[in-house]
Amino acid sequence: MDAIEVIRNRRSIKSYQSTPVSRETLQNLVDLARYSPSGANKNSWRFVVTTDRESLQNLSQIARTCSWFGSAPAGIAIAIDPASTRYWLEDTSVAAYLICLAAAAQGLGAAWAAMYQSDNPEESKRRQDMVRQILSIPDSVMVPMVLAIGYPESQPPPRTRPELKDILFWERYTINE
Repeated sequence: MDAIEVIRNRRSIKSYQSTPVSRETLQNLVDLARYSPSGANKNSWRFVVTTDRESLQNLSQIARTCSWFGSAPAGIAIAIDPASTRYWLEDTSVAAYLICLAAAAQGLGAAWAAMYQSDNPEESKRRQDMVRQILSIPDSVMVPMVLAIGYPESQPPPRTRPELKDILFWERYTINE
């Protein structure tokens, strides 16, 4: 699949086959994430990969919206010390999306579980504390998201996307009536 096709066809996969994902494949996904852009080229992200069933099950219980995580054969937590870069959220988000694209290009599915809630500090702290405990991550390190990785049980249908004419502006932002 070429890059444009991968971008257009990628879906969030939340139902997985029980087929394990090889260590080599997971390592390759993280290796590719190293090529994601990083503010001021800090490259401060770190990746914690787990295939442990108990850890994956515990991750699925962090929030109701993470329940599907329990069926994934693997997970990748993207961690970063916010003291290392002011771009910690941007850097981890770009790396996460690159992993999602790389997974799709290799016939894998991925979905993103948000551990950081910018609009709810209490919930964010609760999720951060849980993911840190599950994956033995130090308290000084943030985990904005965890990705579930696996072979898709099925491919979700395409989602409706906004029309380009409704989101593209030339020279200045205007309100379409």
